Amino acid sequence: MKNLVLALIFLTFFTNEIKSQTVIGKLVDENGEGLFNVFVQLYISPEVYTTTSLIDGSFIFNIATNMEDKQLPTGYEVSNNFPNPFNPTTRFVITIPVSGIVKVEVFNLLGQIVADVIEKAFDAGTNYIDIELNGLPNGFYISRITIDDKYTVVKKMMLIYGSQHLTTSVNPINTPLNKSNNTYLETNIDSLVATSSIIGRKTFTNLPSIISDTLDLGNLTIERFCPDCPTVLYEGKTYHTVQIGTQCWLKENLDVGTMILGIQNQTNNSVIEKYCYNDDPNNCVTYGGLYQWDEAMQYVTNEGATGICPPGWHIPTVAEFETLIATVNNDGNSLKAVGQGGGAGAGTNTSGFSALLAGSRYYNGYFNDVGYYANFWSSTEYNANNAYRLYLLTNDGSILLYQNAKDYGFSVRCVKD
Repeated sequence: MKNLVLALIFLTFFTNEIKSQTVIGKLVDENGEGLFNVFVQLYISPEVYTTTSLIDGSFIFNIATNMEDKQLPTGYEVSNNFPNPFNPTTRFVITIPVSGIVKVEVFNLLGQIVADVIEKAFDAGTNYIDIELNGLPNGFYISRITIDDKYTVVKKMMLIYGSQHLTTSVNPINTPLNKSNNTYLETNIDSLVATSSIIGRKTFTNLPSIISDTLDLGNLTIERFCPDCPTVLYEGKTYHTVQIGTQCWLKENLDVGTMILGIQNQTNNSVIEKYCYNDDPNNCVTYGGLYQWDEAMQYVTNEGATGICPPGWHIPTVAEFETLIATVNNDGNSLKAVGQGGGAGAGTNTSGFSALLAGSRYYNGYFNDVGYYANFWSSTEYNANNAYRLYLLTNDGSILLYQNAKDYGFSVRCVKD
C-alpha cells in the first residue's frame, strides 16, 4: 500500500512542470540609455519565450522548465528506466542509429546534481546505461539524457529502498556515483533576439546557462550609431549618428556658420550664416543654429540638396520625413529627447533622434517658442515662398508636416545620402 501511495504521488507530481526560473536583463544603447518597447525573444530549445522591454530597457522572462519527455527523431529511442521504483540501481536502454556520445545527469527536485555526470561513447544500435543511487534518500529523481549535444530527454525516477533491484549479468558502464556536486540543473539558452522597426534585429548568443532560480544577463548593448559611421567631424564640431530603421541621421541639430542678429535676413554671400536663439551664442551650443530655408539649402531648390550639411549628407525630403514618421509609428514623443515636453508630449527618445524643442526665429526677427516647439526644415518646396517642415509640440505626441514661410529660422537635421 505504501508503494502504491508513493507511486500515485509520483504520477501526480510529474504531470506538472517541475521548476520555474527567471531571466532578467536590460537593453541599452552604446551610451547606457535604456531601449523601450523592443520585442524580445528568448530561445531555449524547443521553446520560444517573448516579452517587451520596459521604459528603462529592462525585461523579464518567467521560464517554466518543463521536465516532460521530448520527441526524438526517427531511429533514436530512450526507454523509461526499469525497474521503477528501484533500489538502488536502475537501467536505461538507449538506441541510436549512428555512433555517438551519450551523457546522463541526475538531479533531485531542487535541481541539484546528485551524481557524477556519465558520458560514454556508444556504437550504433542498442546500448545500456545503469544508474546507481546508493546512499541517497527515498524520493523522486530526474535523469537528463543528452545524445551528441543535440537531443535531450528527461526521465523521472523513484528511489524506494525495499523496492525491486536490477538483477542482470550485464555489467554497469559507470563507476559509483559521487553525491557531493551541488550545482543546479542547467538550462541552456540558445539565443536572445531583440527586434523593433527602429533598431532592426539584434541577436545575442553565447549567453550563460540558467543554473539557479534567477539569471541576470545584465546590460545587453545595442549600438544605435550608423554602421561604419558613429560620428561626423564637420566644421570643427563632432556630430553623432543614429540608425533609425533604414535611415542614418545626425543626432544633433546642425550648428555651422557665423552668427548674425535675428533682425537681419541671411543672404547669399558665400558665408554660411546662422541665428542663435535670443542672439545668444550659448543657445547655438545647446540647440544648434536656426536657418532660413534658402540659407539652409544654399540657394538651390532641388529636393535632397546637400545645402549646409556635411558632404555625403543632405537636407531631408518630405518623403524621407514620412519614412521616419512611419518607422516610429507616428510617435512624436519617440523623436524627442528625454526631458523635452511634458504630459502627453513627454519625450521618450526611443528612436534615438534626440530632438530638442529649440524654438524658432520668426519672420520679423523675434525669437519664440524655445521649450515648446521643434521645427526642422525639409528640402521640399511647397511654392516659391514656402517649404515643408517637420513640427513637434511640447504637450502632444503628434508629428506634423506643414508648409511654412521660408524666411522663418528653423533647425536643420541632416540625413545620410
